[in-house]
Amino acid sequence: MAKEFTINDIAREACVSKATVSRVLNNSASVKPETKLRVQQIMEQRRFTPSATARSLSRQSSNSIGVLVPEIDNPFFGEMFQGIMEIADKKNLVVMYFNSDDSADKDRRALLSLKEHRICGLLYTPAMDYTTKSQQKEIDKLLTDLDAPIVLMDRQPDSLSTYDCVSFDDETGIYEAAKALIGAGHRKVAILNATLDRVLARTRYRGYERALEEEGIPLEKRYVFEGDYRMHTAYQLARELLSMEDRPTAVITCNNSTSLGFLKALYERGERLSEDIACIGLDRIEALDIIKCKFNYIERDAKQMGRRALGLLSERIQKPDGVIKQIILTPSLRIYEL
Repeated sequence: MAKEFTINDIAREACVSKATVSRVLNNSASVKPETKLRVQQIMEQRRFTPSATARSLSRQSSNSIGVLVPEIDNPFFGEMFQGIMEIADKKNLVVMYFNSDDSADKDRRALLSLKEHRICGLLYTPAMDYTTKSQQKEIDKLLTDLDAPIVLMDRQPDSLSTYDCVSFDDETGIYEAAKALIGAGHRKVAILNATLDRVLARTRYRGYERALEEEGIPLEKRYVFEGDYRMHTAYQLARELLSMEDRPTAVITCNNSTSLGFLKALYERGERLSEDIACIGLDRIEALDIIKCKFNYIERDAKQMGRRALGLLSERIQKPDGVIKQIILTPSLRIYEL
């Protein structure tokens, strides 16, 4: 197989620098006409076609943006990506999509890869809170080295408070869910959450805690279940919850994977929603609508989040020194039966 002809080969044959070839590729007016013609003739003779990556490297930027999320199997992030693509298609942007699986190591590897591709902006949901000094130092360097605007989505740890962010008011969403359950007569309300070392878990827990306090209901730690927002973990926790002697009469599940884990455990016992235990989950699960399961949920429009996040990123690309913005979207309750 013949060796692929590169920019370095063009530069050597034309007796110019690689930077000059790059300027020719990008129609720079700074190249002398005779030099430009010589380079173009060699390109034509060698049937040289520059790759998109080569063009982006020569410009030190591109029309590519990165999207890095922690749970690619979560429908919430799938819908968010659809919203991003609605805007990206209109703006003729190339989108590079990465998944971290809530792993700091995968976060790091994705950010290093995005740096190599010279993205012009990043939409980012951090894999973790990055609370220790060493974690903060590492993530700060990784993000700074991108040399591109960054907009956070859904999660904003304290360590990343200097970036633009689009998020939902999850505290209020969980608060209103707990109030609705209490208003329906439930005094034993449990919560299936993640561990409180996560910013979202703390935010959601505050809403739950505030509702109980306002209603004069003591917070019982045995009704607080902490996992990792994964279905298999929620399933195990739900089995524990449903097997309690003095078990709760209602439960709040703090994301759609947690809701599915809870429902799996419930149906395995031959029990039914509302009749045996009430539940309000965070986020709609489309499959439950298809089978006409009347599942109560806190609705968060993930597509809207994606659209708003890319819109904010576009603003930041145009105005890098603008005021940092925090856009907080409002969730709403969808109640069938409690």
